[in-house]
Amino acid sequence: MATRVLTGPWLTGVALCATFAFTAPQMAEARDWAIVVGIDDYIHFQPFDPVNPVFGVHTDLQGAANDAKVVAAALRKAGVDLPDQRFLLDQNATLANFERSWAEVVASAAAGDRVFVTYAGHGGQETEVSEPFDEKDGMDETLMFADFDPNNPRIGRLNDDQIRDMLEKVPQLQIIWVMDSCHSGGLERSVSPVASGLSRSGGVWDIPIDPIPNEAPAGTGETGKGELPNVMQILATATDDRLVQETAFDGEPHGALSWFFAKAIDGEADMNSDGMLTRLEIASYVGDRVFTHMEQNQQPRFLPRGDSSVMLAFNSAAPPPPPPAPVGLPVKFVGAPPPGFEAGCPGCRPVDLGQALTFQQVANGWDVLSGNGDRITTITGDARPQIDRMNFLLGLNEAKRPNLPVIELRPHQSAARQPIGATVGFDFPAPAPNLNFLTLFNVASDGTVQYGLYPPGFREDAPADQGLQLRFSVAPPTGEDQLVVIWCNRPPLSLQALLNQVNGQVVPRIEEVIAATADVTCQFGRIGLFTEG
Repeated sequence: MATRVLTGPWLTGVALCATFAFTAPQMAEARDWAIVVGIDDYIHFQPFDPVNPVFGVHTDLQGAANDAKVVAAALRKAGVDLPDQRFLLDQNATLANFERSWAEVVASAAAGDRVFVTYAGHGGQETEVSEPFDEKDGMDETLMFADFDPNNPRIGRLNDDQIRDMLEKVPQLQIIWVMDSCHSGGLERSVSPVASGLSRSGGVWDIPIDPIPNEAPAGTGETGKGELPNVMQILATATDDRLVQETAFDGEPHGALSWFFAKAIDGEADMNSDGMLTRLEIASYVGDRVFTHMEQNQQPRFLPRGDSSVMLAFNSAAPPPPPPAPVGLPVKFVGAPPPGFEAGCPGCRPVDLGQALTFQQVANGWDVLSGNGDRITTITGDARPQIDRMNFLLGLNEAKRPNLPVIELRPHQSAARQPIGATVGFDFPAPAPNLNFLTLFNVASDGTVQYGLYPPGFREDAPADQGLQLRFSVAPPTGEDQLVVIWCNRPPLSLQALLNQVNGQVVPRIEEVIAATADVTCQFGRIGLFTEG
């Protein structure tokens, strides 16, 4: 069992593949318009074969069209004008059709109207060949439409300079621009392709210097260069060269950014239940959910930071009840299943897609992988503790209180795996002045609870008004630990008694933790620590 040593002082107390853009509406009643794009099926790319996947080549995607469908449904339910001719899927989502849709909206919308433009598909990078040479890395970022041609990479793409020009020409409109795509580079951590999804990187392209007929001009600056008064950007990853993995929700492939954006538009981000969605509510909800679901491999950044400006007013009709969730933890087996699963799958349900855990048979047992392809640990026997561990962590995600500020978690190191002996640290700022009692414990890679990180020495009455900083020295066993962070308005004595009781044992059921906090107001969060030997 890993032992984490507390060495740091108490302190007061987070960060471009995809872009959202939001701006505050005018006081006069505005109309909302939308263009929604989702591309799995590219005209010039080969299909993706999930049975015999080929990595390192340009293939179609699996989840971008799904993204467009859930975003379109959320926008339409919210009353946004989105006819079928502006809902562009797969090979219908050519650059010409997108430009036609944009021209139609620009011609129809009045000053102060809001325009949602959402894109899910491949993104790429291209070498700058003409002025302005405004990128530090010499690369422009691009959206790759269905007719993008690898043999002539100028066809079927929009680069960031061209997008900037489009936005500058409509200062009278409030633009909401969403791009769930990526460019090039790699992830912070290596993940197993057995469990992880496709990336939305379309590669890096050399663009010929000579223009082609009717090509749009290069533009006067990238979308990230300065702020336009009618635009707010929400950046999906820390830098232009980070990948965006596809993941899965409800058994279907998706991009995490699009999924949680749709959930936000559906009303889940409405923290105070006032029927309106603000910039701050969207930023807090989407940023926290994407960061947690993608296990730190994707963290949005918001420019400018969120404020109380209203982005959307919801229809008064009550949303339909959600469909019942499937029973059992979704699990995938690669090779023979671990002991205990031969006669079935107690506590789980075997799936081929959308698994929360993968058990992959190896020479010395079974590697246990998260849904994003991270290695959690290696087991040689009973897999039940891993089922209990993942059920607890997923339940913790659902326990987050939508009416309370999200918990900000600031790692001192990157999300890459840290070697034995490395010093790692985290800042835990209090989410609100009235949420200043911190309970912090670790769920180790073997599923056991390590309690006593905070309050120190199992004290029950230690407020952390100024936040907390922890530093640890990485020690075996390596794999994936999860630090569970709970901020409450009063000392959660029942919770701390429960954790003291189960210290060193397999995690309790999440229902026990929720019941132990019933007499206090608490917000929940978690962050991973990924290590290797």
